[in-house]
Amino acid sequence: MDENSPSGGLYQNLLDCVDSLSSPRTLCWDSLPELDLYMDQVIVFMEKRLALFGDGRDKLVTPSMINNYVKLGLIPPPVKKKYSREHLSRLTAICILKSLLPIPVISYLTDKCAEPAGLPPAFDQFIQTQQAALAQAAQQARVQIEEAGAAEETESRRQSLAQLALNLAAQANASRVLAEKIALLLQRQEQEEKETKK
Repeated sequence: MDENSPSGGLYQNLLDCVDSLSSPRTLCWDSLPELDLYMDQVIVFMEKRLALFGDGRDKLVTPSMINNYVKLGLIPPPVKKKYSREHLSRLTAICILKSLLPIPVISYLTDKCAEPAGLPPAFDQFIQTQQAALAQAAQQARVQIEEAGAAEETESRRQSLAQLALNLAAQANASRVLAEKIALLLQRQEQEEKETKK
């Protein structure tokens, strides 16, 4: 079977990838372990649950990363060397978003979203939003992948797929820029309010 045919290896791999994005493993506050975990257990849990967001080459999270997040105040210190649901939820947000936003911005936004109702509902809202965005991107990509697969020439198929990847990257970058600007403006406004209260 030709790997570039619509039913070949490349297209099947792409469609399998799209399908995995359409229905990612459900992660919510209640699915986080109730018992606190040691560092090595945290690493295994995060790698399994968030494999979708990794590139397959680098670890999503390492012990030194977690220690640095604690030192920077981005996550609270462990209690008796154990990490709770709060730690796992904050690490999840960092692991999912660290390729898009600076980690202090992620920490600021997750703290801000958790203020009104608490961390569990804020975490669940973030995960639901991420899953909906993945499903929407997968649905749009599936149509374009199938259209590219219908092209007669192999080079035309590759160009269509390259254009799809570039378009998705441009959309992600536009969202990243806007998210950073919003966070910056929020932080700036809070800083100005603090200074006027002095």
